[in-house]
Amino acid sequence: MSEHQQLPPVPRGTLLSEAWRYFCCCLAKENYARLQGRAGRMEYWSATIIGSIVTVLPLVLFSIPSIITYCVGLTAFLAVVFYLAMPMLSVYVRRLHDVGWSGWWIALSYAIYCIPFGYTVFTISSLLALDLDLIYMLEDIPQILREEFSQIWLFLVLRVAEILSIFLFVITLMPGTKGLNKYDH
Repeated sequence: MSEHQQLPPVPRGTLLSEAWRYFCCCLAKENYARLQGRAGRMEYWSATIIGSIVTVLPLVLFSIPSIITYCVGLTAFLAVVFYLAMPMLSVYVRRLHDVGWSGWWIALSYAIYCIPFGYTVFTISSLLALDLDLIYMLEDIPQILREEFSQIWLFLVLRVAEILSIFLFVITLMPGTKGLNKYDH
């Protein structure tokens, strides 16, 4: 392409350029795992939305029916997830700090979600260990999951986790506190 045929760059000061700048700022060395301080709504939502889009992009390779593209897509997906996990968590913690809440609320939310997940993994793995006819058992896994998730305690734990997630979502929408708070360093 010649110079006059190139597309113009995204103008500075637009929402897209600011969102991209905040996303890149979250990935910067000094912010990659920084849990102290604050993150405004624009920084948090830019990092969350762009990070989600970047995470999902490798999944496009799953639409190509080939074992090689499946392996490459899965490897790329896992690499992106592991690379973005810490900056996304840190910007989430800083966002909660901005509104005056502790980042430990995120750990509580994840811990509550781990209870049904761990129980399900343990149940399926113990059933598979008891019956060596693996192919027969793999066909029964959807039925086993339906039976396990019909238990009232598991249903209630999942509802508590969902309510806490909705609560934390609403918290991220709130404006930050004015002045210094206990999370400013």
